[in-house]
Amino acid sequence: MQPEQKGYLELIIFSLLAGTVGTFVKLIQSMDVYTILFFRAGIATLFIFAIVLFRKNLKELYLAYPFRTFLVGFIQGLALFFYFASILKTSVSNAIFLLYTAPIWSVIFAKLFFKEEIKKETIVGIIITLAGIIFIIDPRNFSFNSSQTLGNILGLASGLLYSGMAMAAKPILKKRSGYYVAFWQYLIIAIMFVFFLNIKSSNVIVENWWKLLVIGIICTGIAFILFMEGVRKVKAQKIFIVTSLEPLAGSIFALFVLGEIPSSFAIIGAALILYGVYVTTSRKIVPFYG
Repeated sequence: MQPEQKGYLELIIFSLLAGTVGTFVKLIQSMDVYTILFFRAGIATLFIFAIVLFRKNLKELYLAYPFRTFLVGFIQGLALFFYFASILKTSVSNAIFLLYTAPIWSVIFAKLFFKEEIKKETIVGIIITLAGIIFIIDPRNFSFNSSQTLGNILGLASGLLYSGMAMAAKPILKKRSGYYVAFWQYLIIAIMFVFFLNIKSSNVIVENWWKLLVIGIICTGIAFILFMEGVRKVKAQKIFIVTSLEPLAGSIFALFVLGEIPSSFAIIGAALILYGVYVTTSRKIVPFYG
């Protein structure tokens, strides 16, 4: 398997794992989103440290490029903050769609900072996957009402920052591993969100312990190690087109766990996202009919 193909596979597995986080968040009781984010980041940090310790390779986490390393974690922390703030200020549909403008920003950043030639399949892939995301969140719910303007701006900012995080991490990943970037990223995020920690009772943690572990270890720790390894191998312009599978994976998982039946719009969107990712990763544009 070629490195780029392996990178695509890593990003796809990341999307499948990270896409389940929304379902587990819904299962958590009596805990606000910012407290969940703290536990998510804290557990992921401890998990990655434990893996590196088990591999007897702690020097892999030695802090290098401190400014850029801090920047990656800080940007991702801001992206998460803006995303959840957007959900509070506007509709969930608006927030999700605006977060997934990340593929557009990644193409712009790839051209500006990495001088990448923008491929035809990349542009086509972006158009198709964004269309698919619009269908999944149901365009009938989308709104730019003036009362939601702030939330929409925050959502757009979250998409820009999400893409910016990957662009900032890419130069580091030329010399450091995905473990390094993921560890420091989530350590910084845990420190950022400790100021929003709100635990009313220790019973709340006891009641939700296994869900928090799944979110921290599987949906974040393992997922973002794979994400960073994928970022290392895949062209910057294509990263977020592949990870557009994340909302699709979330919808499928919610169907089986929460019994949330997807609408006909969501099914159409799923087909478009799968085709968009195929177009991007296959390096050729193939019509639906073959």
